[in-house]
Amino acid sequence: MEQEDQIIIRKVLAGDTAAYGVLVEKYQHMVMNIAFQILHQHEEAEDLAQNSFVKAFEKLHTFKGESKFSTWLYRIVWHMTISQHRKLHNSLNSNTFYLSDDQMSVSDEATVEALDREEAVAKLEKAMQKLDAVERSILNMFYKQQLKIQDIAEITGLSQSNVKVKLFRSRKKLAHHFETTTQAIHLETNTQ
Repeated sequence: MEQEDQIIIRKVLAGDTAAYGVLVEKYQHMVMNIAFQILHQHEEAEDLAQNSFVKAFEKLHTFKGESKFSTWLYRIVWHMTISQHRKLHNSLNSNTFYLSDDQMSVSDEATVEALDREEAVAKLEKAMQKLDAVERSILNMFYKQQLKIQDIAEITGLSQSNVKVKLFRSRKKLAHHFETTTQAIHLETNTQ
């Protein structure tokens, strides 16, 4: 896959600019996801994703191949998104977490299971609201996009140990939120 990206990059740099569309199509979902995780505004995230691809195209000649192209691209997206978020909100607090549910085609037999899953997703979204945008984004990159710690560190500019600490603290915050939510639900049920 990395070799495929390298071939496309060489084509683009040799003048076949249309070949860049293959890279855009290949990475657009993940670029959009990173942008949406932090901005939480679909239109803003789309604009930023487009601008990120434009910037990556303009800077493609600087890509040395020392890391994967996807890591290099995601780092561009990360920095542009954090910068945009700071401009828009002057802080790193965002309201919700984006969870796409592409595989949620439910058969009649799985209706109950789907409802349980929807409830779990809603609880996760609520818990994720308690985290800041950087924590949410790092969790998303690690669990949903299944990036390695090293890749997340390269993308965010954080050290690998700092990424591990942020993952640990974020998971701990989520666990605490679920624990307090469960206790509140239990108390509410018992007082009725």
